Amino acid sequence: MHATKSPPSLFNSALSQLADRLKQNPAANAPENDYEAWLRMFFPQHVTVFAPHHREIWNWVTQIQAGEKPEQPLVAILPRGGGKSSTAELATVYLGALKRRKYVLYVRSTQEQADNSVDNIAMLLESPLFGKAYPEVASRQVGKYGQAKGWRRNRLRTASGFVVDAYGLDTAMRGVKVEQQRPDLIILDDIDRQEDSIVTTQKKIKQITTSILPAGSSDYAVLAIQNLVISHGFFARMAHDTADYLYGRKLIGPIPAVENLAVDQVWDTNLNSYIYRIVNGTATWEHQSLEVCERQINEWGLISFMVEAQHDVDITENGTYAGIVFQRIRLDDCPEFKRIVCWVDPAVSDGDDGDAMGIQIDAMGVDGRIYRLYSWEDRTSPEAVIRRAIRQAFAYGAKEIGFETDQGGVLWRNQYYRIFNEMQESNEIPKSWNRPAFRAAKAGTIGSKRERHNLQRTAYDQGQLVHVIGTHTILENALKRFPQRKPFDLADASFWSWYSLQRFSGGWTKSYG
Repeated sequence: MHATKSPPSLFNSALSQLADRLKQNPAANAPENDYEAWLRMFFPQHVTVFAPHHREIWNWVTQIQAGEKPEQPLVAILPRGGGKSSTAELATVYLGALKRRKYVLYVRSTQEQADNSVDNIAMLLESPLFGKAYPEVASRQVGKYGQAKGWRRNRLRTASGFVVDAYGLDTAMRGVKVEQQRPDLIILDDIDRQEDSIVTTQKKIKQITTSILPAGSSDYAVLAIQNLVISHGFFARMAHDTADYLYGRKLIGPIPAVENLAVDQVWDTNLNSYIYRIVNGTATWEHQSLEVCERQINEWGLISFMVEAQHDVDITENGTYAGIVFQRIRLDDCPEFKRIVCWVDPAVSDGDDGDAMGIQIDAMGVDGRIYRLYSWEDRTSPEAVIRRAIRQAFAYGAKEIGFETDQGGVLWRNQYYRIFNEMQESNEIPKSWNRPAFRAAKAGTIGSKRERHNLQRTAYDQGQLVHVIGTHTILENALKRFPQRKPFDLADASFWSWYSLQRFSGGWTKSYG
């Protein structure tokens, strides 16, 4: 969070007055129970107005007490330019100054990024006014002979015993411990990068969940903060409620920079050029106003702004589904369903060279439209995707489970039957549930991949397809990136699910059921 500059004379006068008060009685004059007043006192250059989501973050921060584990980890998904890292860095200083946390592990995607955050924290600690109120926190810890014990780019150790370590996910894991101390605050800041593949994301998740989080103390708190940049990322999984980590989290966002954004291109006679204008929308933070956002759109480009500030992570200009305004509906508002199907686009394996798996469940309504109930994609094993498909098919009442198979349809059928029987025997699904019919479709029987998706695009344009709110953003992201960026598996599964409901006659696919 950054402030507009005050007139130098007024600012210097206020600074002088605060300094005089702090010299007399620093502890008494620091408003520690009022985070906003505390931040404005010590870091006015970093703080202007607070948006509701900033207050929500700080309310969580101020509830942290020494020796107590917070009830929930906090996950905040804010736009680029929305004060994400500044908030995390200021929170680190606040909790260190008030001695509510002793050892902070600041984690970012790269070591350079993490070092920069620790460097920013060092500059905050070294600000003159803060040093007068908290001299031990602002001073470097020294050894017996006066040498600094830790004040470098990747580690801060203060005279009060407060420690901040920088850790980049692109480096080998160091021992996360200072003497007998373990981190009691873990900050996960900008973990995802746009170029991360699904394989890279899974490696990061493994690193965080098996090395970083288990290294925390018994009372450790977790603050995770970023904008969405990829649909399969560490943060996107938490936003879509598909993450198998940080359960019980408090989720703030995703917060876009502009709600209900509409942009148009207009001719600027002064610039003798077309430029973007925001023609509708409400800024979610006063400091990142519509004027600021309009400037960012013209500087970054519209697509980059939509990804970085609006969390529209898979938007493409030339995709098959570009320009669609997806129709959405709540499940409770759907009409009665006549038929429900589940389709899977499987990869051959879960190895590094394998694509993702995709599952789509759709229903035909009595009104003739198709309602998209459930969408999922990730990298996993063939057996795991079959198990997930069976569980979701039971949850939604699907009457068929289909697979796109270029070859090996009988093998998928046999795997499906075996796993279904095992799940009934282990009571994962009721023994009374009749097995959904198995169906298989070969991709090449209905044109090329592009031709198939052009057919589905036409159905969207005609208003035949409606997204049921829930996992709809996962499907929408998959469609928006097709055919520009992989994975395509969920998009393909959605085609077969739609096609099955539209063309079901028993003859268009080979059925082994």
